[in-house]
Amino acid sequence: MLILAVETATDRGSLALADAGRVVGEYAFTAPGSYLQHLLPGLEALLAAAGRRLSEVDALAVSQGPGNFTALRIGLATAKGLAWSLGVPLVAVSTLEVVAAQIPEPDRPVGVLIDAKRREVYLGLYDFSEARAQELDDPRRLPLDALPARLSPPLILTGPGLSAYEEFLRTSLDPEIQLAPLEMRHPQASTLARLARDRLQAGITVSPQDLSPTYLRPAL
Repeated sequence: MLILAVETATDRGSLALADAGRVVGEYAFTAPGSYLQHLLPGLEALLAAAGRRLSEVDALAVSQGPGNFTALRIGLATAKGLAWSLGVPLVAVSTLEVVAAQIPEPDRPVGVLIDAKRREVYLGLYDFSEARAQELDDPRRLPLDALPARLSPPLILTGPGLSAYEEFLRTSLDPEIQLAPLEMRHPQASTLARLARDRLQAGITVSPQDLSPTYLRPAL
């Protein structure tokens, strides 16, 4: 099964093609805010580099948020339109879970931070002791100053919000909380594709008309 994954929730977006659990191509967007102009050309470049055609795609996966409002709308609109036109299943995955799943075989819970601007963050907490990540609490938006009181070891903390506020967090968090390496902190389409494959096997899909972004804050 060839899965096309669309990740545009943050300023480091990407596309990926995965077949039978193996990534056969990935395309990264290096310029923040470039999705409107470059998402479809990036898809064409990805397909050409992988030697595949759009008609070969068997399923679509999209990062649902939370994240940047405009970027999420562009990514979801593209994924929904492609799924509808191709007549293939569509899978949506929380962006917080995508980031959490990039920690290889975590031996403790994983906390994910995404920058919500205005010194606020989106927070997700996940347990990986079972086959699939389990939410330890509902994802939420928090003032940055309220975050340290909600986080305690054992915990691995990751996400682009960690990078945005790392100086504050390093001096405010329990020193036993482990901070993920920089290369694991941003959502990647290849990870999204892997999570989508598990959901497809379990029959967990969404119809394009029912899918909307997860904002955790009213759009301005």
